[in-house]
Amino acid sequence: MAKKVVAKGRAGSPLPAAERGGSSASQPPPDGAHGVTRPTQRPSALVDTRVIYCGDNLEQLKKLPDACVDLSYIDPPFNSNRNYEVFWGETKEKRAFEDRHANTQAYIDYMRPRCVELARVLKKTGSFYYHCDWHASHYVKVMLDQIFGENNFINEIVWKRQSSHNDAKQGSKHLGRVHDSLFLYSGGSDYYFKHLYQTYDEDYVEKAYRFVEKETGRRYRLGDITAPGGGAVGKGNPHYELLGVTRYWRYSKENMEELYRQGRIIQTKPGTVPSFK
Repeated sequence: MAKKVVAKGRAGSPLPAAERGGSSASQPPPDGAHGVTRPTQRPSALVDTRVIYCGDNLEQLKKLPDACVDLSYIDPPFNSNRNYEVFWGETKEKRAFEDRHANTQAYIDYMRPRCVELARVLKKTGSFYYHCDWHASHYVKVMLDQIFGENNFINEIVWKRQSSHNDAKQGSKHLGRVHDSLFLYSGGSDYYFKHLYQTYDEDYVEKAYRFVEKETGRRYRLGDITAPGGGAVGKGNPHYELLGVTRYWRYSKENMEELYRQGRIIQTKPGTVPSFK
């Protein structure tokens, strides 16, 4: 059985709308429990995102209307041919599932109808993430291309496990398997996506941006403006003198002179190769 399916309305609560668990639907905790404040009204007109739906995700997905979900993330079995168990919650209840299939085709046959339903409930502006690893990722990619459409494939996200043990031990005949893959698909061409940025760590800024403008106090770093490939035949890189230094350069002489007038070309001392500010 799939480990987890999360479907979340964009305007909704922090509670997932679909998750693997027991056999019946359960109500959200009271206000304030676990730091969660429950909305008094349904945040979505299409699906009640205040409820955690438990049981076989395929059966629960069939009950949802078309195009009602903004974001789906699944962390299903990886076709690892292993059994898993965990002690759950404060009561330490033992829960387990088997990740065993007759072969890879049987695994894909198990996952396909679930992914078909996930594609059906995904909005045209929505996004879908499938978490897997080397056991079946290449077969999963083909299946998802067929269901969501090749043109709706956005990214393969490679997640290197920070604390994993390298399984390429002495005598092994393979490289280390130390990463998972997440396949990102959209529901259509006009999908919602927003980059999130964080402020650089001060230590990183001081090391990476070592130079400071005297006039403004702004930090900057220097970049290479010599041409990749140098004077290799076929590159066509311009060759001329700049601030007393003759090289193959990344930019034409006219563009370089304009950058210099803008203060973007820096020579730290006479005779050194100029850099881009």
